[in-house]
Amino acid sequence: MDIICYACGRKEMPENTIEAIRHCQLVNPDHWIEMDLQLSKDGEVVLFHDDNLKRVTGLDRTISALDKEQIQAISYTVSNKLNHCELQLRIPLLQQVLTEFSHARLVLDIHSANPAIVTQLIALIEDHAMDSQVVIVSQFEHIISSFKKHRPYLRYGATASEVKRMVFSSYIYLDTLFPITSDILMIPVHYDRYRMLTKRVISHVKQRNKKLWLWIYEGRSESSSKQVETIETVKQYQMLQHLGVDGVFTTCPEKLLSARSNWKEGAP
Repeated sequence: MDIICYACGRKEMPENTIEAIRHCQLVNPDHWIEMDLQLSKDGEVVLFHDDNLKRVTGLDRTISALDKEQIQAISYTVSNKLNHCELQLRIPLLQQVLTEFSHARLVLDIHSANPAIVTQLIALIEDHAMDSQVVIVSQFEHIISSFKKHRPYLRYGATASEVKRMVFSSYIYLDTLFPITSDILMIPVHYDRYRMLTKRVISHVKQRNKKLWLWIYEGRSESSSKQVETIETVKQYQMLQHLGVDGVFTTCPEKLLSARSNWKEGAP
């Protein structure tokens, strides 16, 4: 079963940083590493989740309004609980990541709606011969559609709308009318109060020879901020493994590896 380091394993190292990617590679070089991508004003693909820099850097600026030099001059504001305040963390370019981690397996989650990111990203992937080592994901239908048009042979994660159409239609047994066209269905076990993972969904994915990657929960808090719970315990891991899923997302790859190792040592 594949393990995917969500946001580069953000509970163990600051999200979307070179240091976090290096940490994931040290834990296990075969893990997939999920990272978020934005486009700068001058067309550079950079690792960053939000449209605005404030949550992570303290600077209230839109990332698409800044050029490469301005972005690379910005430092992360790191929470004390991660104990990395002594590091001067920077927003990396995807070019840097593909050069330094040429053997890594990457899930590239495109958070920019700018169509120009498709051309830029294709060039980077092909310049570094990473075609077989990446999965392309985006919440934006037009971005995925454009990618599939230009590079149909790459691997793709299903968009949110594709997931919703297939999963919710399965409740009334109409999911055969909404087949998965992408390679991997990535869903939480529960989305708010709805159960997304059912036997019918698993069967649908398997019958179409697709992959199923899961995390535990996604929803909104009282403040309307997005909440995501990934796999952190052996119990969660084994439960999903027993169901026959193909991959699980975790924000703490080292903790999960240690827990699995300790369980195996203590198992009868």
